[in-house]
Amino acid sequence: MGELVHETFRSFVARQLGDEGRAWLDGLPPLVEELAQQWELELGRELVGGVLAFVCAVDGERVLKVAGPWDRPADEIEALRRWAGAPAPRLLRDDADRGALLLERIRPGERATTATASEVAPLLATLHTEPGPFRPLAEVARRRVERAAEQGRARAEAVERALGTIAELERDAPPPVLLHGDFDDRNLLTCASRGLAAIDPLPCAGDPAYDAAYWAHANGRPDRRERIAAIAAATGFDPERIRAWSEVVAVHG
Repeated sequence: MGELVHETFRSFVARQLGDEGRAWLDGLPPLVEELAQQWELELGRELVGGVLAFVCAVDGERVLKVAGPWDRPADEIEALRRWAGAPAPRLLRDDADRGALLLERIRPGERATTATASEVAPLLATLHTEPGPFRPLAEVARRRVERAAEQGRARAEAVERALGTIAELERDAPPPVLLHGDFDDRNLLTCASRGLAAIDPLPCAGDPAYDAAYWAHANGRPDRRERIAAIAAATGFDPERIRAWSEVVAVHG
């Protein structure tokens, strides 16, 4: 099984997470084999694309995801339970201690890179349920910005500005909702039954404009201003909050 782990995934985990990542990679093949036996799974090919979890097809209609402890799999499991398959894959089986999730496979499952704001807004509305026991957005966003600084991905002045923006947004935050937390085009798939489905959440609780900002930022696409205006109009969220959060996302993303 070890040779089936894509080299890009293996290299990223080892580079970003050091000894902890390498130790997890070494233990991944026997863990996946153990899960396959216990859950009676017929494993297919690895589904390449993610960078912090091993994902492979199961009998064509399901997906096995095995996340490392850094990925807070218990949070993802709880969020998927709360969503109950409406805006996201159905959770079929889970083991938080081993970071294992058996999920519905979204079909056709193409990345929704051309989805419009009017198509995305209903998905956000379905995702944004009661906040539950998740970490506060401000705490999560600060840690993401700080990590970007530690890894040399953000300049000191950009980090300072982003931390100041987070503090400002926190002071007059709206009532919190359950957030996807990583709501960009990579994690939006076309779905025959739902139109769109959101995968691979990094859930937290906070300002709904954060998820909208993640979509608007779209990994630095040049049409960010137009996307901010469009998603603000489609959701009714404050465009200035979306703009401010998108600047934070630009630093930590």
